[in-house]
Amino acid sequence: MARYLELGKNDIFALADQYGLTLQEFTPIEGGAGNTSYLLQSRQGEFVLTLFDDKSRSEVEKLGRLLLLLEKHHFPATPLVSTVQGGITVMHADKPVMVKQYVSGDVCRDLDIAMLSQAGAKMAALHQLAVPHQLLEPNHAYGLQLFESVIGANIDTRYESWLAGQIAYLTRKIPTDAPRGFIHGDLFYDNLLFDGDQFRAIIDFEEACYYYKAFDLGMGVVGMCSDETTIAHAKARALVSGYQSVRKLEEVEMMTLPLFCEYAATATSCWRYWKYNIQTPIAKNADKHWQMVRLAEEIRVMDVGIFET
Repeated sequence: MARYLELGKNDIFALADQYGLTLQEFTPIEGGAGNTSYLLQSRQGEFVLTLFDDKSRSEVEKLGRLLLLLEKHHFPATPLVSTVQGGITVMHADKPVMVKQYVSGDVCRDLDIAMLSQAGAKMAALHQLAVPHQLLEPNHAYGLQLFESVIGANIDTRYESWLAGQIAYLTRKIPTDAPRGFIHGDLFYDNLLFDGDQFRAIIDFEEACYYYKAFDLGMGVVGMCSDETTIAHAKARALVSGYQSVRKLEEVEMMTLPLFCEYAATATSCWRYWKYNIQTPIAKNADKHWQMVRLAEEIRVMDVGIFET
């Protein structure tokens, strides 16, 4: 079982000092599977310090360079803070640490039509950005290649059998010529910030990669337009409409969008199975993968017409 490192007061003050921050107080931030974060209140303002338990320093440095690129393009994300030496990370107990500016805003679980339209437009704007390929992995972190790695764990054999069927189906159906680009990779509602009903920022680019743009949109449908048991069709239409106000989907993307939604739900189920049963077993979450199985099965019979306005 993985044990995430918690920082003491002296550790946090010492780390803040390496970023030139005069720390006044700090508060742990809940959430984050694979990292530990703290809200820092300093004389220079508010910042977020994150210690990454599951990523190497080179992976976190790549993430930092992505954030710098997003800032250069004036994309609404979380600005990076450099160390006093001009670097991106420092190390603590052999784990990389990064500091970002705190972006005010709220996470909204139940996004309305107008908010979803804004989110779709920002997703499309992200997909238009040219990003050096060396900053991005060529596959999604919990895409098809992860599916195969969990089969044989024999923890939930019924699920593993279902997943094996999904591998065969998705490998056969996914159009390999669908457009690829810079995607966020984890666009659930909790990675968006709003001020009231106004979009503020997309956060947490840890799963960013060079992959199918329609997969990112499918993940958005799963993560913003469902209650984890069913897709809200009106919400899905608003997200896709907002997206197409900035970037028109190619025919192959529109025709296979339900497939990419199913892929996204399957990928999320696999990540939950791996995370809560293999990598960091947590009994209360051990069956959470089945929520996404049921959603993937509902999506399988969904018609592409639900996305059309």
